[in-house]
Amino acid sequence: MTPVTRDTSRKRTEILNAAARVFIEVGYDRASMDAIADEAGASKRTVYNHFPSKEELFGQVIQRFMSDAQQLKRVRYEADKGLESQLAQFAHAMRQPTRDPIWLGLMRVITTSPAVVDEVVTQVSREEDTLAVWIRAANADGRLAAPDPDLAAQAFWAMLSGAFLMPAIFATPVPETQAERIQEELVGMFLARYLP
Repeated sequence: MTPVTRDTSRKRTEILNAAARVFIEVGYDRASMDAIADEAGASKRTVYNHFPSKEELFGQVIQRFMSDAQQLKRVRYEADKGLESQLAQFAHAMRQPTRDPIWLGLMRVITTSPAVVDEVVTQVSREEDTLAVWIRAANADGRLAAPDPDLAAQAFWAMLSGAFLMPAIFATPVPETQAERIQEELVGMFLARYLP
């Protein structure tokens, strides 16, 4: 007789989803493992079996969030496509979290705790900047002339962050019609600076 194995990955995902909702609702400091267990429909013991502490659980919630955000930014350079449309994909990757209540809620939680901000900044700094990689490829193809691709990428991310993320986190998301116009303007500014 074949032993029955339980799918613990599904329960782990349910706990992560529940934890995200609790952290968003009450903030990191006021969130408790009891509240997360209740939200997940699990026992406290089950939650601790998957995550030994609230800190570890929150770290995993943020890591999953960051991983999803990084996936959106994986845009490959394509020599046969317009630069505007490819840069627009990076802009959409920055705008996407502002349209998702869970992502937006987690970003707000992140900004309320200096320790969490430090952790996120450290994690982001370890990730390869896919925009800088894209810029290097466009440089090599002769379609851009950015002498410092890392600086160019940092500047573009800063413009996008200031235009879309900061208003969404600290006020309200930019309306879609306005966001499209701002995006076009920022892409145009970037290309005006770096086209050969």
